[in-house]
Amino acid sequence: MNNIKNVLAGHLVVGQAILTIGVSFPGPKIAAATHLCEFYYDVIQRGQFVFKLQEWHAKHGPIIRINPDEIHIYDADYLLSSVFTASSGKRREKYEVATRVFGAPQAAIATVDHNVHRMRRGAMGRFFSKENVRRVEPIIQTMLQRMFARMQDYQETGRPLIISLLYSAFTADVITEYAFAKSSNYLDMPDLNKKFFDMMVGVHEMGAMARYFKWMMPVLNSLPPWLVTNLNPGMHEFFVFQEDMKGRIQEVKEKSEYYEALAHKTVFHEILNSDIPAPEKTVDRLWQDAEIVSVAGTETTAWTLAVITFYLLADPEVLRRLGAELFTIAEESVPWKRLEKLPYLTAVIQEGLRLSFGVTSRLVRTCPEETVRYESKGKLWEIPPGTPISTTGPLYHLDPSIFPDPLRFRPERWLQAGHDLDRYLWSFSKGSRQCLGMNLAYAELYLCLFAVFRKYGGPGDHDPRMELFDTSVEDVEFKYDLFVPYPKMESEGIRVVLKDD
Repeated sequence: MNNIKNVLAGHLVVGQAILTIGVSFPGPKIAAATHLCEFYYDVIQRGQFVFKLQEWHAKHGPIIRINPDEIHIYDADYLLSSVFTASSGKRREKYEVATRVFGAPQAAIATVDHNVHRMRRGAMGRFFSKENVRRVEPIIQTMLQRMFARMQDYQETGRPLIISLLYSAFTADVITEYAFAKSSNYLDMPDLNKKFFDMMVGVHEMGAMARYFKWMMPVLNSLPPWLVTNLNPGMHEFFVFQEDMKGRIQEVKEKSEYYEALAHKTVFHEILNSDIPAPEKTVDRLWQDAEIVSVAGTETTAWTLAVITFYLLADPEVLRRLGAELFTIAEESVPWKRLEKLPYLTAVIQEGLRLSFGVTSRLVRTCPEETVRYESKGKLWEIPPGTPISTTGPLYHLDPSIFPDPLRFRPERWLQAGHDLDRYLWSFSKGSRQCLGMNLAYAELYLCLFAVFRKYGGPGDHDPRMELFDTSVEDVEFKYDLFVPYPKMESEGIRVVLKDD
C-alpha cells in the first residue's frame, strides 16, 4: 500500500531535489507532468516557449512549475537577493540540461559545478576586467577604421548595406584579435563572411533540440561531414569553425615565445600561463572556451549595435538629441572612459540593451546546499536543494509595469531620477555567472556608436548621412527565442544607405 501511495504522489528525483508533481507549485498540470509541452513550443513552434511563460505567469502568479524538473520565478527583486546572488559564500550551479545548447560541455559557461566554474572563470576573468579592456582600446579603434573603409565602399556605390552584418564582422574581428592576437578579418571579406552568421541560425536551431536530446551534439560530431551538410548546412560550417578554434589553441600553445612578445597578451595565453591544473590547459578543453568566447563576443554585441542603429534612424528626435551631445566633444576619437560620462549616449545604450535582450533563453541556477524559500501573497513555497530555478530576461525587459510603453525606444526613461532600472536589465545575466565579456561589450558599444553617429548621424539639425532602406520595426522585433533573439524569419537584416556630404 505504501508503494502505491508513493507512486500516486508522483515524486521525481532531480539531482538532490525531490519535487512533488502538480501539488506544491502553481502552473499548468501538463507542463509539470512532461517535457513535451516545453519541447512543442521551443522546437515544433520554433522558440515560442518564452511567450508561453509570460502567459502562464499572468495567469498563475510569480512562481510556476514549467516542466517536471524546473521552477520558474518572475520576481527580479527576490532573485537578485537569493538565487542569482553574486556572493562568493553561496554555491550556485547550472542545470546540466540547460548547458547542452552550447555543445561545449567543458567551456566555462557550460560548467555545472560551482568550484570548477570559479576556477575556469578565474583563469580568464582578469583579462576581461575593465582595466584590461581599457588597455586594448586601440584594437577596437583599429577595427572601427577598417569598418569605416567598408562603409565608404557602400557610400560611393550607393548600394544598400546590411549594417547588422557589418557590425557582426566588426565584433568578430575585435574578439578574435583580442583573444588570439589574430583577427578573423571578416571586415576584409567581400560578403563580410555572411556564411558565418547564416551558420549561427542553424546552430541555434539544433541547440534548441540538443536541450532535449543529450546525444544529439555528440552524434552530429561523429557523422561524416557530407551527411551533416545534408541534415543542416549550418552545422557543417559550425564543425569547420570548431576545427579552426582547435587550430588556434594549438598555435597559441606551440608559439609561446611569439605570444610572450606581444604588446597585449591574449585570453588563451593568459590561461596557459595561469596556475590552473594541467588538464585544464589541453587543446581538447580550451577550444571549447575559444568557441564560446568567439561566438558570444560577436553575436549579442553586434545585434545591440544594429537594434540601436535602427531605432536612432527611425526616430529623428532621439537621433537629434544624441547628435547634439556627441558634438559637445571636439575630438573624433576619445577613450571609452570619457564616453561613459555622456548621459544620453549611456541612456541610448541601456535602452538598446533592453530591446536587443542579449540572451533570451531561460537563465537557470541550482542552489545545491540550501532550501530556497519564496513567499508571495502570504503563501510560502519551499524549493528543495538542487532544484533548477529559472527566470527569463525578456519578461522583465517588456514588462509595462517596469518599462511603460515597453516596445518604444525611449532612452529618457534611464535618465529619470529615483528609478533603479539597471536591476531589471538582464542582458548580461546576473550574479556569479554574469557574462564574462560585459566590459568588452560596453567598450565596443560606446566607441562604435560614438564613431558611427559622429560620422553619419549629423550634428544638431543637420540631416543624417545614413538612412534606413526597406527596413521596418519587424526586422528588429523579438519573434523567436533561439537562445538569442531573432526577428521575423523572412527578414533580410537591418539595411541602410549611406550618403555623401
